[in-house]
Amino acid sequence: MQSAQRQWSTSLKLLSIALLGWAGLVTFQCRTANEPIDFNTQIRPLLNASCLRCHGGVKQAGGVSLLFRDEALKAGKSGKRCIVPGHPEESELIARLEHADPDERMPLNGDPMTLDQVDLIKKWVAQGANWEDHWAYVPPKPQPVPGVHADWVKTPIDAFVYDRLDREGLMPSPEADCATLLRRVSLDLTGLPPTDHEQAAFQRDKSSDAYEKAVDRLLQSPHFGERWAALWLDLARYGDSQGYQKDRARTIWPYRDWVINAFNEDMPFDRFTVEQLAGDLLPGVARPNANADQLIATAFHRNTMSNDEGGTDDEEFRTVAVLDRVNTTFEVWQGTTIGCVQCHTHPYDPIRHKEYYQLAAYFNNTADADKPDDRPTIRAQTSFQQQELASFFKTLPLAQTWPTDSLPARLRPVKMPVMQELAADSSRTTHVFVRGNWLVPGDVVRPGLPQSLTKYARSTVVRRQNNRLDLARWIVSADNPLTARVLVNRFWEQLFGFGLVETVEDFGTQGAKPSHPELLDYLALRFRDQYRWSVKKILRELVLSATYRQSSVMTPALREKDSQNRLLARGPRVRLTAEQVRDQALSVSGLLTPTMYGPPVMPPQPDGVWQVIRNVMKWKAAEGPDRYRRAIYTFWRKSSPYPSFTTFDSPSRELCVSRRVRTNTPLQALVTLNDPVYWEAAQALASRMQRAGGGNPVKAIRAGGQLLLGAPLSDRKEKLLIRYYQQSLQHYRKSPTAARESIMLKTLIPSPELAALTATANVILNLDEAITKE
Repeated sequence: MQSAQRQWSTSLKLLSIALLGWAGLVTFQCRTANEPIDFNTQIRPLLNASCLRCHGGVKQAGGVSLLFRDEALKAGKSGKRCIVPGHPEESELIARLEHADPDERMPLNGDPMTLDQVDLIKKWVAQGANWEDHWAYVPPKPQPVPGVHADWVKTPIDAFVYDRLDREGLMPSPEADCATLLRRVSLDLTGLPPTDHEQAAFQRDKSSDAYEKAVDRLLQSPHFGERWAALWLDLARYGDSQGYQKDRARTIWPYRDWVINAFNEDMPFDRFTVEQLAGDLLPGVARPNANADQLIATAFHRNTMSNDEGGTDDEEFRTVAVLDRVNTTFEVWQGTTIGCVQCHTHPYDPIRHKEYYQLAAYFNNTADADKPDDRPTIRAQTSFQQQELASFFKTLPLAQTWPTDSLPARLRPVKMPVMQELAADSSRTTHVFVRGNWLVPGDVVRPGLPQSLTKYARSTVVRRQNNRLDLARWIVSADNPLTARVLVNRFWEQLFGFGLVETVEDFGTQGAKPSHPELLDYLALRFRDQYRWSVKKILRELVLSATYRQSSVMTPALREKDSQNRLLARGPRVRLTAEQVRDQALSVSGLLTPTMYGPPVMPPQPDGVWQVIRNVMKWKAAEGPDRYRRAIYTFWRKSSPYPSFTTFDSPSRELCVSRRVRTNTPLQALVTLNDPVYWEAAQALASRMQRAGGGNPVKAIRAGGQLLLGAPLSDRKEKLLIRYYQQSLQHYRKSPTAARESIMLKTLIPSPELAALTATANVILNLDEAITKE
């Protein structure tokens, strides 16, 4: 009797569970009908975080991959289908996520998904397991400008920003004061602070378009190209040496000058791209007396390192250079980290192992072969050199047949490496490298593009991919969903400190989401279609915006809600780059040599820095004007870059670098307080201060702050500097020898007063306001 009762009770429980399950399924299906799940924002992050490390491009445990939809719908080794669209109850993915046994539950050896996360995936499967493309691989679309009504809005950029701030319950900051604004835009557009005359003129100009006129003047400055070339040289991994252990000197500076000139001339970015990636393949370039600049431009991909250490295999390092060209091209123009695909399909992004080698095939037929002499080379003269040469001949009673060896070093043709395609009958065959090993060739591949980036292509440019020229033209075609976005994001990052996509080097699924996606697409199409790839026009629009012109003062409310300024409720405040810190010190001191272009120079650096390298070259510190050239002209040895630059986070440029880290260490103050360049700049600045002060140290100190910042020092800092000057003066009056030794510039007459003012000027150059773009 009791047994029968127990059986009856058990049956009732099972029936209840079944009914509840059925009811739950009905309720679940009703809910899902009204709540569509977004794959990119809700599902993809869960798969990336919990699943793809075992079921993606690197590993496909159990024969299951969740990287591509067609693979995710297949059966694994168990014979069960991973995902059955519309049927979560038949999907092995759901069963394994909910399994009670830890040895069977997914993810293995990791924290289980929460009930809410599993429920979300169930809903998504029930709705058909829609698999959307990642936002960055979908072409940008025209974006309507938000219809906001606010006097603050000056440009469409501001409308997008204000709309977001309004939704977040924030208001923009007021416009920065005149001195701060001019210093900010001068540093951003030319890399140099405004002169005292430029500051005074800007303060006097009360017209409504005073700022706009200042921006247009800066865009026309020849120093514009020097500032923006510095960004590009990081991407191009430019250096004046070959890299690796011996790291011999390499003559490639005409490429650096080509980049500077291209930015100054506002070369359209599509042409800027094509000439660097495939200038040697342009019609007519191969013939005699063709445009040498287009060959010089191809040195972009001759900045790869060459290894001439004894016993190395030339083919191995030629292959390394080819693969570096693939990785660099995709990081620079596509914002895609693709290096891992050398060994396996990308673990997070839809780029297959085979597609990587199809890309490599574009670069595998160049004539360079890791030789010490860097061949193929040309005897190059840039357009600027040719203009200077013509002026030289005209100025001096001379024939243009004058021996080139007798010309000044900066008029003189130089032998430099360029790209050159092999003849058709000498072309190489490209293989997939099994697990990335160049010694284990797999299938033969032909040039081709990743399917995920050509899915929406409509033009024929995608279908005729045969060589580097076709690749270059596709990169800047309307069919490419990434290039315009990636570039405007780089420009934004340079001005605001953070990109609209913070990970400027990674637009993939593991990269940061855009903070303002509609604004990013608006700017991308503006740059590409309306401005026809004009860098100066897009930068002009950015710096004229009210968003850019805001004060950078951080209020308590902003610190609490948006400490990193991702919502753009205030102006940018970031430390200057390594080059800008040095150039500013030379500029305000009056030492900066304005000479542009030409061979690299060697300003003072500590003795023995290069002795750690097997091939010990001699660093011969420049004398005269070359000692004070802009930082972009400093000799850049890849294995041992200029020490004060590396202290301020400049890269070695052995590889492409999209984003410099920003650190704040005591070593930086050690450099700016003691490095010969900064100490000499402090002496020259002190001399300027002394003249401006007319013998009055208080006026001199005020003049120093005005020269550097374009605005008076705060009362507190002025008092501290005056006290420091008085203490230094006492010291140097007691020790005349120390006063004489502190003044190294031959043009200055040592005195205790000048020595004390030099020490004070050195402190001024180290103020937070000085090394920061406020």
